[in-house]
Amino acid sequence: MAAPFRLARIQRLREQIRRLRTHEAEQLAARLAAARAEAARLVAERERIGALEGDAAAVGVLTADGLRVGRAYDAALANAEAVRAAEIVAVGHALDAKRAEVLRARQEEEKYVRLAEAHRQRTLEDEARETDRALDEIAVDRHRRRKEEHHEPV
Repeated sequence: MAAPFRLARIQRLREQIRRLRTHEAEQLAARLAAARAEAARLVAERERIGALEGDAAAVGVLTADGLRVGRAYDAALANAEAVRAAEIVAVGHALDAKRAEVLRARQEEEKYVRLAEAHRQRTLEDEARETDRALDEIAVDRHRRRKEEHHEPV
């Protein structure tokens, strides 16, 4: 009965692999959410700085140095936003690939569950046939003994 042990072991290993891949997918999803939140924060900061510059220009207190500093800060925020956008794309692709791996792992796991069930069913059928064969042998043997008892001369 080594086959059930090996199948059970393979099932446990497949389940562990799927759980690991699921955990990795969850981590990627968390990274993606964090990158999106950071990108949104950067966009909001750029809008806030732009509004401050607009208000300062409307009042007439915006200086050339203030504008230069504001533009440098805006460029730094735009650069950070571009980096986050690239990270969002990369992590999104990695997450899609990991989800596909999880799906394949689930399918493999289900395949081994079906194999184990088929093996269990075959084992039960084999045991039933062996039981029937043993009962048939007992019945034939009993019939033979009764026949021998009736035909013996007294």
